[in-house]
Amino acid sequence: MKHLRVSRKLTLAFASVLFVVIAFCSVAFVSMQRIHEATLANQQTQSVLKLSGQILATLVEHQNAMRGFVASLNEEFIERMAKYGDAVPPLMSELEQKLSKAEAETYLPPARQAIQTFYAQLDATVANARDPAKIEETRSNIATTARLSDIRKALTALDEASQKVADERTALQNAAFETGTKTLIAGGLTAALIAVAMGILLTRSLAAPLRGMTVAMRKLAEGDTAIDTPAMGRRDELGSMAAAVEVFRANAIAARKLEADAKQQQSLTEAERAERARLDRARSETMTQATATLAGGLAELAKGNLTVRLEQPFAEEFETLRKDFNEAVSQLAETLSAVAHTTNSIDTGSREISGSTNDLSRRTEQQAASLEETAAALDEITVNVRHASNRVEEARAAASDAAHSAETSGTVVASAVEAMGRIEQSSQSISNIIGVIDEIAFQTNLLALNAGVEAARAGDAGKGFAVVAQEVRELAQRSAQAAREIKDLIRVSTEEVSKGVKLVSDTGAALKTIESFITTVNVQMNAIATSAKEQATGLAEVNTAVNQMDQFTQQNAAMVEETSAASAGLATESTRLRQLVQRFEISSVNSNAQVDRGYASGMRRSA
Repeated sequence: MKHLRVSRKLTLAFASVLFVVIAFCSVAFVSMQRIHEATLANQQTQSVLKLSGQILATLVEHQNAMRGFVASLNEEFIERMAKYGDAVPPLMSELEQKLSKAEAETYLPPARQAIQTFYAQLDATVANARDPAKIEETRSNIATTARLSDIRKALTALDEASQKVADERTALQNAAFETGTKTLIAGGLTAALIAVAMGILLTRSLAAPLRGMTVAMRKLAEGDTAIDTPAMGRRDELGSMAAAVEVFRANAIAARKLEADAKQQQSLTEAERAERARLDRARSETMTQATATLAGGLAELAKGNLTVRLEQPFAEEFETLRKDFNEAVSQLAETLSAVAHTTNSIDTGSREISGSTNDLSRRTEQQAASLEETAAALDEITVNVRHASNRVEEARAAASDAAHSAETSGTVVASAVEAMGRIEQSSQSISNIIGVIDEIAFQTNLLALNAGVEAARAGDAGKGFAVVAQEVRELAQRSAQAAREIKDLIRVSTEEVSKGVKLVSDTGAALKTIESFITTVNVQMNAIATSAKEQATGLAEVNTAVNQMDQFTQQNAAMVEETSAASAGLATESTRLRQLVQRFEISSVNSNAQVDRGYASGMRRSA
């Protein structure tokens, strides 16, 4: 690694970070796409369940209208039956559009067949209800006629299949979300770890050797030739600079040796000594200038200033060192500019992902709120239907008690009629007996009259007998008078009893009519109670499905919020990486054209 050039080190480091970020962002994007597809599929399932519930509710209302017609023969119920019958085909067509071809071919034919059978039974029941000879039998069998069991079974199979598919999609959605979340977290942590590792590695590979090189150049400029040149043996730009410093050190040693030789060659001519001294001074000044300039450039580079360039030309033997230094700094600036641009792209992408997840979270929360409101409304409807069913049960029980009371009253009235008949018969018998008594009194009166006549004929001997005969006659007359009065009273009583018998008979007939009406009401109450129970059962099933979808939607919203948090964490890490890069000062040229060129080449190498 230490033998690679600085530009390649930086490119390799930040290309690895970029590769990891792109890879994990791709996986996260695929996961978010799967979550979105699963959410749309769940909405489709919710529509199927809603349509199924509407179809069943419409058929229940159709059934109620039929039972209402059978119970009351009111033609308004026929209009309601036609209304509900016309509402079912559009709902079935819409349901078929919501289903896939395989689901429609599997679940809709049994439902349509059951609906056709239901309609046929409805028509037959209505026809029988119009027949006076069959109306009572039709009313007694109304609770078991045209039932929705087969339709409910077919629609329940469709609902269960749709719910099963929704559960599978939810499981896939949860798995995709878990994968996306783990990927974002792992990607962020991996990118952060790689960035930190690369920062540490680059610090050890560049900053530390640069500081050592600066110290060595400063000591060499001060005349210390006993230094150990750092980074010797490396094949990168630092190795080239180390080789140049070593040349400086060797030249300094040679210069000192020349000075020593100059002292020993005092026999040389003054002109030669002057010329040699001039050359030595020029060489020493050139070396000092090159060393000081290079040390200043390295010091600026150690501070993070990548705009530094060695503009002043060196001596011919040091010019290569100046060009290598400038080239190394330019490549380093280009690489860091590309890294800054890539960091901005990562930051922008992560913020876009975060914004998308926030939008998805908001839409999911809105859907969860709508489902929660729907579930609450269905709960309230279910409770109301259950209460209505209980009230209908109570009304049916009251109607049954009324029917029983009417039946008992009819029995009592019949007994009263029979008792009145017996009273009438007894009155007739008494009247006959009174008639006999009247005849006996009449005969007694005649006998007393005859006895009086005979006593008168007897003269004084028959006077006592005549008195007795007179008393018997008066008694017979009073008996006849009493018998006539009793007969008149019995006649009046008989007339009143006849009127009472007629009134009791009329009361019995009225009670029979009331009993018939109560029986009809009881039949209607039974039909309404059965329908209310079926509605309560259907609403409970729909309510359960909506509550499950509400829970799934709330889970999706929570998972999307976690994804958004992970995206925000990735954006934070990219911001930290950008801050690390901003520690280096880069020229405007590098931050524009050169940055774009370096970024494009880095992307090609990453690809």
